[in-house]
Amino acid sequence: MKSLARTSFSEHAERICALYDDGEDALLIGMLGQQYKIKHDGVFLPGQQAPEIQAAVILDYLFSAGTTLDLVPWRSIGDVAGLPMPDFRKRVELPILNYATEIITRANTLLPMMNAKIVPSLIGSDMAFTIQALPKVYLRLELSQETQDFPNEAWVLFSNNANTFLPASRLQALAELCKDRLLSLIRIY
Repeated sequence: MKSLARTSFSEHAERICALYDDGEDALLIGMLGQQYKIKHDGVFLPGQQAPEIQAAVILDYLFSAGTTLDLVPWRSIGDVAGLPMPDFRKRVELPILNYATEIITRANTLLPMMNAKIVPSLIGSDMAFTIQALPKVYLRLELSQETQDFPNEAWVLFSNNANTFLPASRLQALAELCKDRLLSLIRIY
């Protein structure tokens, strides 16, 4: 956290679309529908320090070179990374596809809590939605329900220039956080 100690939050606020709180000299930023506070001594959720991986994603976003959102064309993790990332399917898409039908039927309840909205499908899936994961990094999920001819399917894509805000490993972590949040919301609501 040494780099946070010397960081001028007011200089970063506009570039990353965070609110600057000059009273506390802190940044307020949303990630996956939750509010985080970035202070000189760490990253916090209301009343507690943010888990390490969440803080790492937010800090990489804060110190990134990215400036503007370039939403389309949507890109797969392999396109973003420039190489195959076989763990991504296993760690992100497969767990989501097991709940595709539940996500689709409960979308009106779940999606607002993640800063997500339903959009037209690009590939003819049963449902597509975009999630503003971070102010300038979006995820797109395409879900298909099981039929007698085809199994459930899930695809997770990233906004076109997401890699200017986060390296591929952090984008995977962000997608895993998204999957965890989505599945947690299914259990709660």
